[in-house]
Amino acid sequence: MRYLELQNKSEFVYEALTLSGKKINGRYAGSFKDFQKYLKSQGLTLLSYKEKKVKLKKGQFKDDDFASIVEELYYLINSGVKVDDALKLLIKSASKESSYKFLSFVLEELKKGSQLSSAIKEASKEVGYKISPLYISILSSGEEIGNVAYSLNTLKEFIDFKLTTASEVKQALSYPLFLIGMSVLMVFFVFIVVVPKFTEMFSADEMDKIPYISQLVLKTGLFVNENLFLILGGLSLVVVGIFLYFKFSDINFTKFLYKIPYLKEMIIELELSRAFNSMGMMIKGGVEIDKALKQSISLFSIDELKSIFVEGLSELKKGRRLSEVFAATSIIPPNVVSMMSVGETSATMGEVSLSLSQRFLQNFKIKTKKVLSLLEPVIVVFMGLFIAIIVVSIMLAVISINDIAM
Repeated sequence: MRYLELQNKSEFVYEALTLSGKKINGRYAGSFKDFQKYLKSQGLTLLSYKEKKVKLKKGQFKDDDFASIVEELYYLINSGVKVDDALKLLIKSASKESSYKFLSFVLEELKKGSQLSSAIKEASKEVGYKISPLYISILSSGEEIGNVAYSLNTLKEFIDFKLTTASEVKQALSYPLFLIGMSVLMVFFVFIVVVPKFTEMFSADEMDKIPYISQLVLKTGLFVNENLFLILGGLSLVVVGIFLYFKFSDINFTKFLYKIPYLKEMIIELELSRAFNSMGMMIKGGVEIDKALKQSISLFSIDELKSIFVEGLSELKKGRRLSEVFAATSIIPPNVVSMMSVGETSATMGEVSLSLSQRFLQNFKIKTKKVLSLLEPVIVVFMGLFIAIIVVSIMLAVISINDIAM
C-alpha cells in the first residue's frame, strides 16, 4: 500500500529551467516519483537537486490530528480541489507519521472506489483511532446529497465544539488541581523536613508524656521519614492503577460523577449540549430528523438520558412530535420543550437545536465556575487547618515538656 512508502518521503531543493529558459530555484516535499511528475507538469527541466530525507514525528493519531485533517480537507475541497488531489496535497505536507499513514490509506481506499466516509472509517482502524460513528454519519449525509464540502464543514464545526468544550473544562480544573498538587507536596515537606527536627528533641520517655495529638503528629512524621520511598512507590502505584482502570475498563467516569448530587445537574447540561449540537448540525446538513436523533443517541454516557431520546425516536416514527415526548419527562426543562415545539412548527429544528446546545453549554460553564469557586477556598482552608494542627501539636509538646521539667 502507498503508506508503506513512508520512509521514502523527502524534501527536494532544486534548480531548473522554465520553458522560457529562465533559471529558477524551488523546494518540493514528497517522494522522488512525485517530484518527477511535478517537474513534468510544470514544464521544468531539472538542472540539479539535493534530496533531504524528511523525518516524520512519531506519536499516536489523536483527535487534534483528525480535526486538523478535516479542516484542511474542507478548505481545499471548498476551493474547488478534487478530493484525491486534496489528499495528495495533505500527504505531502504531513509532518506526523500516523497522519501520513491515515491520509495515504484514505487515498488508497478512494482509488478502490470507496466513498470518503467509508475510506475514513477504514483508515481510522488502520492507525488505531477510535472514530465516532457520528462523524461517519455526518460525512455520509454529505455524500447522499452530493455536497461533501458541506458535510466536512459540519463535521469541522462539531469537532471544534467538542474540543473547545473539553479544553475549557481542563482549563477550569487546572488551578484547583494545581492547589491540590501543592497541598500534597506541602504535606510531604512538613512530615519529611519540619516534624522530624522536633521529634529529635524528645526522648522516648518524654514522647509518652506529651499530649496524644502531639504524639500522633510526631510519630507520623517519623514514620513518613523512615518509609519515604515505600510510601511514594505505593502512591505512584495507586495513581497509575486508577488511571489504567478508568482507561481500559468499561467503567465510565461520567457515570461516576453523575451519582454526585450537584454534579449530576452539570453532567445533564453537558450531555444535552453535545446531543443537541450534533442533532442541529446534521439537520442543517440535510439529514432527516429521525436519522439525526438516532446518531445523537450514541453520544450519551448516561442511560437515563439515552432512554429518553430512544423513546423520543420510537414515538417520532409513530408520528408524534419530539417536544410532546420530552414534555413528559422532568429532566428536559419546560422552556426547552417550548423552543422545540416552535422549531417543529416553523421547520427550524436545526437552528433551534444549535441554540439549545449553546444554552446548555452556557449553563454548564456557569455551574462549573460555581463549583470551582467553592472548591478553591475549601482547599486553602484545609491546608490552613493542616498547618495549624501541626503548629499547635508541636507547641503543646514543647509546653508539656517544660511543665514536666518544672
